[in-house]
Amino acid sequence: MVISPCSASKDDSVPIPKGSRVVNPSDYLNSQNLIFQLTNIRQGIFQNPRASVGVRITYAFDLYVNAGNAYKNLRACNYLKLKAMLLSNEIEWFFLSGGYGIIHASEEARKYQATFNANIARQKNIPLTGNLWSNVLPSICDDIVSKFNPRWIYVFGGRDYTKFIKQTNFWKIRVNVKMFESTGRPGPHWLSPRLNALADAIVAKNLGMFNQIYPQRFYKQ
Repeated sequence: MVISPCSASKDDSVPIPKGSRVVNPSDYLNSQNLIFQLTNIRQGIFQNPRASVGVRITYAFDLYVNAGNAYKNLRACNYLKLKAMLLSNEIEWFFLSGGYGIIHASEEARKYQATFNANIARQKNIPLTGNLWSNVLPSICDDIVSKFNPRWIYVFGGRDYTKFIKQTNFWKIRVNVKMFESTGRPGPHWLSPRLNALADAIVAKNLGMFNQIYPQRFYKQ
């Protein structure tokens, strides 16, 4: 399982082909209460005119990977292979997001503007959503991990993202978790080769290859 950050830039130009696999929150959450809270908070954020929600629907994977700097290397080397594995249900990939909270890579998504970061919210005049998600997002992440019980969990992102994961039970208890925490504007560029190295290992179906390169549990830029 991979949990990685959304991106400031978003690309909604790739439509979801008719009849393709689409994931919903009920596919990755056991708790009806958490499904309700996830859906309700999303709706509240996207009703804010400053969220500038788009019209076109795409996969969350395409929305972020086709535009984000953190995915530059992955986009160039492993985009099609990873997308095929996602659509055939071979891997579970989630994005932490100021708008969606957390969203599955194969879930429907639209362009939007929202952030966990107070400075970015002020500079861009977009919704600041960290407080909306703070009490529920760690529980949602724990419920996802409980449902899938993955062999390995790989977490990527800046502190605005990783702070939610650090509050989860799975981070505190499980040993099969690795976190890569970036810092500031250079952060996505630091994450990019590491995300692509993991993508290489996923495509090769050899996570041991990645774990050998990165044997520690926590890496900080």
